[in-house]
This record gives sequence, C-alpha cells and structure tokens, in this order.
Amino acid sequence: MSDLSSLSTQSLYDALEVVTVPASFPHATFTNWSKTYTCVPLAVFEPRTVRQCALIFELARREGKTVRAVGVGHSPSDLACTNEFMLRTTKLDKILEINRDKCFVVAEAGITLSKLHAALGTLGLAMSNLGSISSQTLAGVITTATHGSGINYGVISTHVLALGLLLADGTLVRCSRAENPDLFMASLCGLGSTGLLISVTLQVEPAFCLKEVCETIALEEAIENLDELASSGEHVRMWWFPQTDKIRLSVSDRTTEPKQLIGDWFWDHLIGYHVLQFLLFISLWLPDLVFLIGRLKVWLMGGKSVRIDDSYKVFNVDCNFPQYTSEWSIPYSSSRACLRELRYLFEREHADRLGARAHFPVEIRFSTSDDIWLSPSHGQKTTWIGIIQYKPYGFNSPYRKLFASFEEIMLKHGGRPHWAKAHPLKPEDLKRMYPRFEDFVRVLQQVDPHGILRNSYIQRHIFGKQGPQFDPRVFKPRHRS
Repeated sequence: MSDLSSLSTQSLYDALEVVTVPASFPHATFTNWSKTYTCVPLAVFEPRTVRQCALIFELARREGKTVRAVGVGHSPSDLACTNEFMLRTTKLDKILEINRDKCFVVAEAGITLSKLHAALGTLGLAMSNLGSISSQTLAGVITTATHGSGINYGVISTHVLALGLLLADGTLVRCSRAENPDLFMASLCGLGSTGLLISVTLQVEPAFCLKEVCETIALEEAIENLDELASSGEHVRMWWFPQTDKIRLSVSDRTTEPKQLIGDWFWDHLIGYHVLQFLLFISLWLPDLVFLIGRLKVWLMGGKSVRIDDSYKVFNVDCNFPQYTSEWSIPYSSSRACLRELRYLFEREHADRLGARAHFPVEIRFSTSDDIWLSPSHGQKTTWIGIIQYKPYGFNSPYRKLFASFEEIMLKHGGRPHWAKAHPLKPEDLKRMYPRFEDFVRVLQQVDPHGILRNSYIQRHIFGKQGPQFDPRVFKPRHRS
C-alpha cells in the first residue's frame, strides 16, 4: 500500500464511502445493541475492499485521528465507541474459501456468524462451539475471546488457524502459530488494537445436531454436584434464578437422532417476551414484583424437556431485550465458594427493603484452559458467571450497586472480566491477572507506535490513560430512566 502516500487528502476522501457529520446529526450516532453506550463519530466509513481500509488508515495518519473498527455493536461496553473515525466492517463479509475435506473456512472478518452458519451448512459443515447469539461478526467474537460452554472446549478464538491483518501503517500481513506467532497470539484476543482483522481461517467440523436435555434443580444440588454436572455432557450450561434458588440445567450432546423441536408461540413469545417485558417495566416502580416474575419464569419453563436441532440453533438463545450485563471468568476450582458467596449476596439484597432486586437468569458456563495471551481462560479451566439487569422498553434499571458487589466477589475469587463487557480494571490489575500482558502491550507498540487503533477503551484499560476524554461515562446515553 506504499502508493497511498502520493495521493492527496481529497483523493483519499473521494475514494471512500464516508459520511462526515456534525455531532447534532442523529443518523450518524452509533449505539450498541444494549443501548448502554452511544457515540457520534467524526466520520463513519464502510469499506468494501482492503485498499479502502488502507486509505482510511492513511487518512487517519495524516489528520491525526484514531480509527475504531466496529461490527454490529453487540458489545455491552464502550469497546466500540469513538468520537473520531469509525470503520464499519459489515461490508467486509464474503466467504473466501471453504474446504470440506480439511474442515476449514476462510472468511472476511466482518461476516456475521449467522451468515457463516448458512454458508457452512450448504457444504455440511458447522462451527464446533458457539456463544448465546450469532448476530456478532466473526472479528468481534475473536477479538474479545468470546466463549460458548463446554468443560473440554476452549473459547472460540482457539479454533482460529490463521488471520489476515491490516496493520496501522497499511501493511497487510498473515499470522498464525507458525508465522508471526506473537502477533497471532496477541490478535486472538486483541480488542481491535493489533490491526484490522481482514480474514479469518477457522477450523470447523462436519455439521451436527445437538440433543439438549433441560431440567430444573436446586442451586445447592448444582453446587454440591458441580464436577459431575459440568462433565455430564459436551456442552453444559446453567441458568440460575436467584428469586427461587433454582437452576435450569442444560446438557447438550452431539446426536444422530431425528430432530425434535419444542416451543410455543403463546408461551414463548407472547408471555415469555411481551408480558415479561411489561411486568419488568412495572417492577421499576414496584421492585418486589421481580420476585414474582422470577418464579413465573421458572414455572413457565416447566419440568424436563428435550429438543434436537441444528447445532447453532441449540447453542443460541434469545437474549430478549436490551440489558445491562457483567460477566467474569473465575478459576473452575473456585466455583463452589464463589457461587455460595453470590447466593449470600442475593439473599442479603433481597432481604433489604431498599436492596437490589436482581434480574434473571444468572448464567453459568464453562471452558477449558488455553494459551491465548489475553483470554480470560488463559492457563486455567474456567467457570463463566454473568448477571444482567433488563432495560424494559429502553428504561434504565438500577444496576450499579449490585454490579459493584458482584465484581468485588469475582475479584476475590480470582476473576477476570469478559473483554466485551464493561469493567473497572486498570493496567496494573491486568498485569497481575495475565502473565503475557506486557508482551501484548509490546506487540501493540510495535505494530501501532502512533496509537492509530487506540480508542478511549484501549487507552484506559491497556495504557492507563486518565482524564475526561478516557472516561466511559462520556459515551453514556442521556435518556429516560
């Protein structure tokens, strides 16, 4: 891309699809899915080619701006936010190669997982593990080390074989464990700061169905028998309803049995979505209604259920409506003590007339250890615990006090935050958590010495920058509460 230096700045703009807007122009506002963070970029670019991406980097260098790459904006934090240049990757979404015999796919990193599932399915292939949704881009799940669940399965980044990266200086490089290994290990959870992910080579497997068996059990039973339950299937996850002290246990395994679908529009959509959201809205003024709603939800789920369907349909769940969320990983060995302390937290808050009314469910998942530098599962078998507070009809719910107490417990038990979600940690905290943190910083300084890819999130958490411009509250929306 060395020829770019000969182009005039106006030529760079002319070659790009760009919307340059004042802060008051509403359609240029970027808001994440959960509606918890919003920003007004100076310019929004939607490149279709690698050359256009390089043009954006060259323009940023000349004008002294930073560039933030963004997919669909599902991260419930300010990870994607910027007031400078925003690069939307949604048009970089082509399938480049699918190798059925060797079970791998090469795709542009802006492709959504939903589109990837469809492309793989035509050739009888599928991703080996997934998180709760498939609306994110492939780049998004990789750069944040997004995970599914399975005590013997790693985070999704562990299935990546190679990456194509556009560095801040416009150089296009390939990296893998054998080629540019440090850049590869940094980029597998690179938070969008090592370079722009252009292509991803991903290991997949022959398409499969999952048989999911769900049942409701007591929390204490789940804690006492955690080792047995976590290993009772290939993909085990739990949803804890603290209003009832019950857990909905989901155990999924690969199967060749015929599909067996479950679901009912009336109960799942009308009651489970619309009525639920209305009741949560009323609970903003009648907080104790949350207890009744939680019990109602457990009742609606009923007893034991079995379904068999395509893998991605079983892996994915309906997140319902916008929500505040906090999720942390803890060493699997600390699970029992941590869960009991969380139960005490909820009991204490619920017993207090003015205490927090925790929403549901508390999600509990598992992953095996890995060696990715900033993966929360680095060097340890992991239990993931996430809590939420819904935002019915977009209205704010109280969450700060509850989340602060939750984070305190997570830290006490060796917790590491999910990178896509808001957290308070600083570089000195992260150095203690991640043995390769300083190596990660070293790579960033090598590939982006001028900080073109560093938004306020990166400057705050990775480089320890302080000041109003790095405060996440800058991107908090001002609306009804």
